[in-house]
Parts: sequence; C-alpha cells; structure tokens
Amino acid sequence: MDIQEIHKKLDKQCPSDYKINEIIQFAYPYRRVRVNATVNKSPEKSIQQVYSVFLRTIIAGYNKEEQIIKFLGLNKEDFILRELYFLRERGFVDFTSGIWLVTEQGEEFVKDNSILKILEEEEFEFLIDAISNQAIEKNFRLFSDKNIENRLNPEIDYSIKNSELLKNKNEQLSDIYKSQSNGKAYLVDYDKSNIKFDKKENHDYYLIEYIPIKEKESELEPYIEVRNTDKDVSKEKRLSKSLSEKYPSILYQFTTSDRTSFAKIQDNNNSELLEEFKVTENEKKITETQTLSVWETQEKFAEALKTVKSKILIESPWVKRATLKYISSIEKALQRSVDVIILYGIESNDEHHYGTIEKLRNLKSKYQKNFHLIHLPTHFEEQGNYKMTGTHRKLIIKDDDYYILGSFNFLSFNKEKGQKIANEESIFIPQNVIEKWKVIFEEYKLKAI
Repeated sequence: MDIQEIHKKLDKQCPSDYKINEIIQFAYPYRRVRVNATVNKSPEKSIQQVYSVFLRTIIAGYNKEEQIIKFLGLNKEDFILRELYFLRERGFVDFTSGIWLVTEQGEEFVKDNSILKILEEEEFEFLIDAISNQAIEKNFRLFSDKNIENRLNPEIDYSIKNSELLKNKNEQLSDIYKSQSNGKAYLVDYDKSNIKFDKKENHDYYLIEYIPIKEKESELEPYIEVRNTDKDVSKEKRLSKSLSEKYPSILYQFTTSDRTSFAKIQDNNNSELLEEFKVTENEKKITETQTLSVWETQEKFAEALKTVKSKILIESPWVKRATLKYISSIEKALQRSVDVIILYGIESNDEHHYGTIEKLRNLKSKYQKNFHLIHLPTHFEEQGNYKMTGTHRKLIIKDDDYYILGSFNFLSFNKEKGQKIANEESIFIPQNVIEKWKVIFEEYKLKAI
C-alpha cells in the first residue's frame, strides 16, 4: 500500500477539525529475548480427572493402598502410588498408619480441579521495546523492510545477552506470561543470568501527523499517531502514546520540513498535492562571510541547534549554567540522529558548572552512538600530548553549511538583551566548511563520524 492509498483510507477517519500533514513509514527497534522460566501451570484435564477419581475413591471409604488398587482395577506396579504421593506433596491427602485421608484442600480440588498447579520448566520468549525499555508480549511477527530509510535508533542498546536487559522486569514479565496463558498459568521465576536468545530486530509502522484545519489552528494542537502496516492501517495505541511525548522532535528525525509551518494537502480529483510554504527571508541560505554581534551570535547558535540535520561541533572553554537553556535543543538534535560533538576544558582554568556537566553526561550515557562529549585536557593526556592543555577557542560548525568563530563563549555566555556586556563579535563563514571539519578532526585526532 503506497502513501496515497493510506492517505485516502485514513482521511475518511480523520477528525473533522483536522487534516493529515505527514505520513512517514519508519522502523522501530526491539530486542527479541528468550529465557528459561519456572512456571506454575494447571495439569492437563485428563490428569485432573484422574486425581479427582483418586480423591473420590478415598472419600468413598477405600482408604488403604490395597483397597484403592483393587477398587480402581490397577496393579501395584502401576502409577497409583507415585500419584498419591504427588497429591500428598500438594497437601490434598495425608497418609497416617497405612490410611489415606483427603484433606480440606483435597475436598476443594474435587469441587474445582483448576486449583491444582504444577511447577514446570519451559522457554519463555518476549520483546523489549528498545526505546522505552518496556517488556511487552510477543504477539506479532517482527518484520522490517531493509530499504526503509527512516529508522529510530535504540535508546537502550546493551550488548547481546547482557543481563541488564532484564533488570527490574519481574512484574512486567509476570503480567506478560499470565496474559499469554489467559490467566491459567503464572511465572514463578526465570534465569536472569543466562539469556538463551537475544536479537536486535525492527518492526515497521506508519507515523501519521494530524494538524488543525487553518481556521481552527489557534484552538487545537497538532498530534501524531502510530499505525500498523496491516490492511486496515490499524492504530498502535501503546506506541502512539509513548511517541506523542516526543512530538514534534520525533518528526525531525524523519523529515526535512522545518516544522515551523505546516504543509497543505489539497484534494484534486481524488489525488493529494503537497505544497510547501515559501521560505522566509531570514531562512535564505547565506553565502557570504559576515560579522555577527553578540546577540546575533547567540541567536545563530540557538538556531543552529534547532535546524542542524547531520552534525554539529561546539568548542568552548567552559561549560557553565548558561548551557542549561540549550539542553533541550541538544537532546532534540540527538533524537533526530544528529552527531553532536562538544569540545571543552582548559587546564589552567578548568571550572565548570557541576549540575550542567552531569546533565550532559546523562545525555552521553543515553545517546552513546551520536553524542561525543570530550573534555580536552583528559583527551590530550590520554593521547600522550602534554603540549596541549585544552582550548580557549570558541567555535561552532553546523553540518557543511557554515562555521562561526570569534570571542563568544557558546557554553558560558549567560546574558540577555538589555544587560551590560563586554563587546564581542564573531565571524560567520559559509565557505570551505568541509575543510574546516577536516582540520579540526586532524588537529584533535578525533575519530571520523
């Protein structure tokens, strides 16, 4: 089913105040995991009936071994004794002075065979959502088209069969197993230290963005849904809820739309035509070197974090509290798979805001693949380069579009317009950007991204 067909199908379900703005096919990451589990199950119906016959026989007064065997027409070598002792272990019968007696629990079993549970060992397979780290039931076959460009990167990406995958999952897995057995069996325990099977897999969905119709835009908020790729394009409620919390940053990962204005979809003889709003004057690509004031530099830095598509480098001596106002933009860039490189620190005056550094380190832990937080004094020491002690350079490079160099401290300037400041200026350079990337990477011996 192509996008136009999906649009026609969903357009009929669209709320009257909304229209569809984006339909994006994407792959969502999972871990398919299998463990050895100890479970509590009801025995087969035929076995339950056999146990019930044994108990009814004893209740009827045939309570000695010979009497039970003779009454049931069995031989001494048959399974009768083994099963009687099994019932004794479960508390359904007692054996005293050669006499078998049915307990109160055994009488309850005669009334309701389902109360008997037996411990068994079996393999238990489930999924772990690699974004939310939630264990979920494996009730669908994972499938992803390798040709799909849009892929969400896992936010939990432990090595294969790492026991951390199962940390704090007891309650979730118990609920999953109970659901799979329709409440007839229960998960008692599972082997956390020996995962039998673990595979990183993806499953394809559609991400649908709905926006208010023009005359309603001031009253209503846009929203997204995740839809399955089945015939009915059915709604995936769990993912719709969790990814809605990431809206609109989730869309930055899949579209080049600037998200500040909405595309318009019009109906023309049952076909949809997509039109983009014109780019405003301040969004036009600048091709000449310019001098930027303090406030222009600050605005350009904030804009770069919001619009970067592939990679951004920030070099600044100090990480101060001022960086906090950029944390959200940095994380949104990371969520849309941008490589973010922060180079900071100078040995002679290596003073940073601890709380801000911790927030950046938390981001580094969360986005290990694409967040590169590099403390330069440590970096040089690890390289055995004792001639360099850090940086006093102030630099950003955005994609292959431009770089800004000057006296503005990108991660420590914390003034607002109207406050007293020392005069500073920066140079905006849109030429030879690829060469600038190369120079910085060679200078600091950084790994290519």
